[in-house]
Parts: sequence; C-alpha cells; structure tokens
Amino acid sequence: MSNSGGRRLKQWLMEQIQSGQYSGLLWEDESRTMFRIPWKHAGKQDYNQEVDASIFKAWAVFKGKFKEGDKAEPATWKTRLRCALNKSPDFEEVTERSQLDISEPYKVYRIVPEEEQKHGKNSMMAMTATTSSGDITDCSPTEIEELIKEEEGCSIQASPEYWSQGSINAFPLHQDPLPSGSGIFSAFSQMMINFYYGGKLMQNTLVTHPEGCRISPQQHLGRSTLYSSESMQSVHFPPAELIEFDRQRHVTRKLLGHLERGVLVRANQEGIFIKRLCQSRVFWSGLGEVGSQYSPMPCKLERDAVVKIFDTGRFLQALQLYQEGQFPAPDPTVTLCFGEELHDLNNAKSKLVIVQITMVNCQHLLEAVNMRRSQPYCNNPNLDMSDAVASDQMARIYQDLCSYTGPQRSACYRDNMPITA
Repeated sequence: MSNSGGRRLKQWLMEQIQSGQYSGLLWEDESRTMFRIPWKHAGKQDYNQEVDASIFKAWAVFKGKFKEGDKAEPATWKTRLRCALNKSPDFEEVTERSQLDISEPYKVYRIVPEEEQKHGKNSMMAMTATTSSGDITDCSPTEIEELIKEEEGCSIQASPEYWSQGSINAFPLHQDPLPSGSGIFSAFSQMMINFYYGGKLMQNTLVTHPEGCRISPQQHLGRSTLYSSESMQSVHFPPAELIEFDRQRHVTRKLLGHLERGVLVRANQEGIFIKRLCQSRVFWSGLGEVGSQYSPMPCKLERDAVVKIFDTGRFLQALQLYQEGQFPAPDPTVTLCFGEELHDLNNAKSKLVIVQITMVNCQHLLEAVNMRRSQPYCNNPNLDMSDAVASDQMARIYQDLCSYTGPQRSACYRDNMPITA
C-alpha cells in the first residue's frame, strides 16, 4: 500500500501542533517524539464544541469531509481522525501515558520512525489496511458503528403511527387521479433500482407499484409483519454473503444491520421522492432539490423527512438544452450512498453500499433524444417503422410530462419543448 495518505496526516498534524492554535494539542516530550491530543467526550457538561472538537473539525475540513454551512457532527469528526491515526504506520498510541479520566482528558501518540515501520507490526498493518471499499473498512468495530449510524443528538425517531397505518400515504405527495386504463401515467411509477457493493453490481429490480417501494434488508420472520406493507412493493438489499472479500463482507453486514427500517421511495409525474426511516446515515445526489434551491452536490437525507431527489421538470429542461446541443445529457438516475459520506460521484461505486434509482420514463426519453441526434428523420429514410412507433410513443410521454402541472409547481421548462421530428 502507498503511505501517501499517512504521510499527509503526519505532515498536517505536525503543522497543527507547531501552530499552537489548538488547546491541548502539544508535544509530550522535549525530543518531540510524542504528542498529546485532547480527547474530551461530547457528553461532558463542560464540553465546548468550538474548543474541544476544533482539531477534529480541522481534519474534516482538510480532508474535504466538512465545509462551513454543513451540519456539525463532532462525534463523526473525532472518529475519523482516530481512525486515521490508528491505521497510519506513522503513529502508535501510548496508552500508559494517556489520561482519559481527568477534567481535560487527552491521548498520547508516538511518532514511529520509518526504520521501525519497516520491521515492526506497522508494516503489516500498512499491507492489509486498504480494501476496494475505502477507509471505512480500516476502522475498528466501534469506529465503524460510529461512522455508519446517525449521531444520537441528530436522530429523530420514526412515528409509531406510521407503521400502524401500514400505508405509503404518509407521503405528502400530490398525485392526480389517473385516467381509466392509462398506461402512460401509470408508467411514471416505474423505477429501475441497481445495487452496488464495493463497486460491483449485485442486483437490479424493476419497481412497478404505483405507490412506490420500501428498500430494506430481508427481514427476520419476527419483524417482517411490523415493517411490511401491502400498499407498496418490497425491495430487499442483496445479502452480504454474496460479497467475495471477508473484511468487506463483515462491514457490509454490519451496515445492513442499521438499515432495518429502510427507505421509502415513490415516483410520479413530478419526480422521485424518498423518506428515510433507517438508523444509518444516507447521502444522495441527483436532479432533485433542497428546499427551494437545486443542489448539484451530494446531500444528506434527514430522518423522516420527505425529499424530492429527482425533479422531472428540471430533467425536461436539461433534456431540451441537450437536444439543441447546448448542454450535456441529463442523468435520469439518482445515487444513494448508505452509511458513508458521498462527496465525489466519480468514485461513488467504490463505496460499501450504493443504490442507483432510474426513472424509467425519463431514461426512455433520453434514449429517444439520443436516437434523434444520431439518426434524424430527415437524413434517415430507412428508419424502421418499429423505431418510429416507439419514438412517437416517447413523444407522447414527453408531451404528457410537459402538460402535467402539480400544486405550486413553477414552469421550469419552455412551452415549445416537445421533441418533434
């Protein structure tokens, strides 16, 4: 394994100690081979986040895991730095010098010389530390629990009444009455769901139920009745036993244990909506919206909140610009990351558990536009009749989408948008 990550930590940490700007972060000995790092528990009455969590927050900022305006998670910041210290070959905790039961507790770490690393246990740790799923698999079981679960102070317990109702109607979503025998409008509920473990596609499921689905692990018999609902489709995470690597399988199994209540997902003419019920943190990225502002960056799903993670109108607007050659092709897929923070979509599939949800109608529309861009009718007299019929059907779907207006929905696409030959 490359030690570049550990070297960056060492250089960064030495600079912070030298700066003297963090209370309690100082050298333990005159030869500067050991240092103290403050380690006060957030549950203490005199805990001051601005002071006691400052070094942990600084590491999160340095690593790109936190920026001003994000929700503060001091327990997660602390766990991340501890995890980085424990897996780095440059550092070793000196437990006999650490003082955790005093009013200003601290831990002591020793800087391990490079010569010692080559012959000591740290070299073995460096060889085995990485897996294809990233740094979460390097952590201890306790650290994994802290990273996966929602911070206690931020959790909102799901309403017990919701499960007694046994209905997806807890979603405050507008759904116009569907015309009798309408196949087009009922198709708006269709979603393709793909599951990735460590970058490997494990399973895909087509959701066709008009009331959506609940994505959750396979339930034990004793809990299946509590969490089941006949008013929606049940979609289960693939079992962790299908994972090839032992460490990845172990951590994924632990993560699935925190997804018991799962998430509720529903698609209609307006877009895709989601409600997180599980204990684990969930991050998402897609053509959705946060409040009244669209966000291109991954966002965290708050527990029990209904969030639009895909906006049909925004997709149509981008699709029209794409057809005119003014914009890249819009993505009809939403990415969900369970248990880990999602910052860069380029490596999203390397995470432990990724779920990608595609609105089928929008995928078909994108394919129709791609076909027109590559084979315009005017330049392609040999176009098969079946292709023409399929394309006409897509045009009708497009028109129906454009003509649909939900409550308080602004026109986020132009009136002259229809795809025509």
